[in-house]
Amino acid sequence: MPVKGNRHQLAWTIVNFSSAPVWLAMILFPRSEVTRWMADRLTPLYMGLGLTYTGALALGAVESPEPPDFGKLEKVQELLQNPSSMLAAWTHYIAFDLFVGRWIWETSLEEGRPARLSLLLTWWAGPLGLTLFLARRRFG
Repeated sequence: MPVKGNRHQLAWTIVNFSSAPVWLAMILFPRSEVTRWMADRLTPLYMGLGLTYTGALALGAVESPEPPDFGKLEKVQELLQNPSSMLAAWTHYIAFDLFVGRWIWETSLEEGRPARLSLLLTWWAGPLGLTLFLARRRFG
C-alpha cells in the first residue's frame, strides 16, 4: 500500500501546483506579456490534467466494488474515500477552475475591468470567484 499511497500523493502534489504559476501571473501581473504568453500556452496543461483525470477516474472505477451512485450524498462520500476517485475529483476542480479563471482574466482585459479578487476567489473557491465576476459585470 505505501507505493500506491506515494503515487497518489505525488500526483496530487503535481496537480495542485501545476496551475499555480498561471494563477499567480493572472492575479499579480494581468497585463504582462509573460502572463499572456503563459495563458496562450495552457492547452498542454489542460490536456495533462485531462489525462490525469481520465486515468484516476478509470482506476477509481476499477477499484470500486459497485458503480457510483451520485443520487445519494453518502454514496458520493464513500466514492471519494477511494484515493483514485478523490484525485479524479480534485483534478476536475483544478482543470475547470483554471479554465474559468482564464476566461475571467481574458474577459476582464477585453472589458478593461479589474478582476484580481475574482481571480483569487476562483482559484481558491471556484464558483465564488465566478459569481463575484459575473455580478460585477452585471451590476457594476
